[in-house]
Amino acid sequence: MEEFKLIEKIKKLTEYKNTNNLNIGDDCAVIKDISQCKDILVTSDILVENIHFSLKYYSFYDVGYKSAQANISDIICKGAYPKNVFISLSIPKKINDENILEWYNGFLDACKPYNIEISGGDTTSSNDYFFISITLIGIIEKNKSILRSNAQIDDNVYVLGFVGESDLGLKKLLEGNYDYNDESIKTHLRPTLFYDKWQDIIKKYKINSSIDISDGLLQDASHIAENSNKTIEIYESSNWFLVNRFFDKETKEIKQNKVLKSILTGGEDYAVIFTSKDDIPEENNLIKIGKVKEYSKNFIKFIDSNNKEVHFDSLGFVHY
Repeated sequence: MEEFKLIEKIKKLTEYKNTNNLNIGDDCAVIKDISQCKDILVTSDILVENIHFSLKYYSFYDVGYKSAQANISDIICKGAYPKNVFISLSIPKKINDENILEWYNGFLDACKPYNIEISGGDTTSSNDYFFISITLIGIIEKNKSILRSNAQIDDNVYVLGFVGESDLGLKKLLEGNYDYNDESIKTHLRPTLFYDKWQDIIKKYKINSSIDISDGLLQDASHIAENSNKTIEIYESSNWFLVNRFFDKETKEIKQNKVLKSILTGGEDYAVIFTSKDDIPEENNLIKIGKVKEYSKNFIKFIDSNNKEVHFDSLGFVHY
């Protein structure tokens, strides 16, 4: 069974009645019935050695840093602020105390800009592989969470951050011929979040929906479309060079398409896709990439420079 089909079955099995909480179905759960003035957001993530990272080319610092960023991204893309984190590690014998302390140094450095407090967790042993489980809690003003289910017809679709560079970096790492100074390698190992710029956008414009890119731009945009019961069109003619330093409009088509494929279907960028009626000026790391339409056959459509729809074998990464 595919990951998302399984999640839907679990969602139906565990559906709660008579609750205002938003449970399974977004980047975070939004818990509304704990506080009178704030909503509590909770996200949980698992990282598994040789599935999400390889110690052949990741340092323990890198793994810790990325473990934090992946979860922080879920909280901040909803417009919330990360506050408390719970960390559980399953540690094989090949990993020593110094390795774990290096992991924590990376994790804590990613958390420093937000003053995130480590509030608990668990440690246990494992037979062969390193398992990491993170639960991060955030807060936001009552009913202010930006959900993936509120995209409106005629919304513009934007992306904020680096897109596709992580996938390009991963491919270089897997090939074994790489330089740690390569920007795509850096983006894959230690992803950059654009919290301050995102906060400026939230304060200045009306944002209707959002999601972070963990499994691929097309796939994650399709989650907004499906949860909002709309169709999202993504345009090849977008200014991709502003969100990917390896995209060059002047290069030969085959090279350009390789980069574009990473932009569209690569994952682990932790950029933010969001929709808004407002016309937001483009700049480095912020571009308009599409439009929200009334639902028509498919949740996601990619429109090429000849105004024709292009179909992809896969929209992005599926975990199993």
